[in-house]
Amino acid sequence: MKIVICGGLGYIGTALIELYRQETEHDIIAVDKRFIPHLVAGLPPHVKYIEADVLDQSAMKPIVDGADILYQMAAEVEAEKSIHKEEAIWKNNYDAAIKLIELCSAQTRFVFPSTGNVFGGVDENEKYMDLNEEDEPRPKFPYAESKHAVEKYLFEQPDKNFTILRYGTNYGYSPGIRFNLVTNIFVKRAMQGRDITVHSSGNNFRPTVHVMDAAGGAKYLATLPEARGQIYHVIRQSYKIRELAETVVKHNPQIKLSFIDKEVPFSSYHLTNAKLRQAGYEFQFDLDSGIEQMMKTFGQIAPSPEHKIG
Repeated sequence: MKIVICGGLGYIGTALIELYRQETEHDIIAVDKRFIPHLVAGLPPHVKYIEADVLDQSAMKPIVDGADILYQMAAEVEAEKSIHKEEAIWKNNYDAAIKLIELCSAQTRFVFPSTGNVFGGVDENEKYMDLNEEDEPRPKFPYAESKHAVEKYLFEQPDKNFTILRYGTNYGYSPGIRFNLVTNIFVKRAMQGRDITVHSSGNNFRPTVHVMDAAGGAKYLATLPEARGQIYHVIRQSYKIRELAETVVKHNPQIKLSFIDKEVPFSSYHLTNAKLRQAGYEFQFDLDSGIEQMMKTFGQIAPSPEHKIG
């Protein structure tokens, strides 16, 4: 197959490439507007890197042409901060996706990563537990609004071959790891010898998924015939924020956990992954193994003098 991974040097993009590392029968193109030398140097021979902006249709047209699968993993991230960069969010998350969709033929499976955060504005006095793919989204900030807008656009294109993935918050190691996501932030702080602080009571739910399962779910669904034109919640489990912090502290018992009176920006929302499991996907990572893997991978981190314990 010809496979195009837009945002190929990102968090999920690099995880996808790891899953295809041994599948040398495919021609894979990793597209990213950033040139990150150590990530490009680590690509397997059958994965070619092209430095390009997915907004540039003239550059993307020959790349997309004839693709069997296109993973659109390129995006502006950080839902809460998106309110401060709304123009960039709509340009890079909505406009870019629409331009790519326009370039894709019916042959190309367009895999679009949406977000569980489309439920970030749900009314907690109504249904907010076990939300499924049929429940009505309530996006709150531009990040989720732009993702939901692409979802709606795709369903208005009956000739297009697409699958939508609503991701939980990622955690765990991939070569393009990000440390601005809640579990990864907690792990890094703990390894640096810094105590963990949680906003409010920490009883608000967040759906989560290990980055390799985020990539694994995408790869599995990309070739599943019945996944065409479908939405899936790609999450392993919904946790309370305090549970995420407590699990990190369990692996770093020298760290203290405290709570501060600060407003939480999103409603509590809890998603079900029943549809994905029924489709046959089997998760490979849980929270404990993901935390252990990060601690082993970044085992050279030592507490800085000002945070030294004891």
